[in-house]
Amino acid sequence: MRVRQSAGAENSYLEILLYQNRLQLATDDALYSDGDKYVPAVTAVSNLKSFLPYIKTVLVLGAGLCSMVHVIRRKEFDPYFTLVEKDKVVLEWAMEFLEPNGPHKTQPICNDAQVFMRSNTSMYDFVFVDVFKGRVVPQFVITEEFLRQCRNSLSPGGHIAFNYIVNDANEWEDVKKTFSSVFPGNKIIQSGANRILIAES
Repeated sequence: MRVRQSAGAENSYLEILLYQNRLQLATDDALYSDGDKYVPAVTAVSNLKSFLPYIKTVLVLGAGLCSMVHVIRRKEFDPYFTLVEKDKVVLEWAMEFLEPNGPHKTQPICNDAQVFMRSNTSMYDFVFVDVFKGRVVPQFVITEEFLRQCRNSLSPGGHIAFNYIVNDANEWEDVKKTFSSVFPGNKIIQSGANRILIAES
């Protein structure tokens, strides 16, 4: 069932669907959120089980409808979330539909992830990078500069999870090399076309 439909500042078509009692955020070619069943968020959190009790601050780059918030809260943890989302409509919807679970301990920021990271001076225990344009990760996200900014924003012992969709095999090989140069000892979890890269600071 369609709950909302609009054109966003960054997306020509946006809709929220209610599916099996959870909200999905979709564009004309991609699914950006799926409540607490959003696979990239679930995969990341499942692989950080032992670290979850120590997470006090979370930075989400590409907030969508706050799936990462829902996934972590479902595990009965309640850290403080900084939610960076470029599309104003998406961010407004995210805050609206976060209400039943409580918008407390969240800081919504309407900004481009690249711009935000250039000036960020805060530290986070967990950074989740989920930035897409349709099904494509923007070029800036896979640069060494951006990844180093993410690393510099991690608290000592903090973790990063990076969601990537493979559209080009050669580019994917380059992404792995660049990510490994910044985060040695990372691990990669495959889920369909998605790759979730997880590493510790």
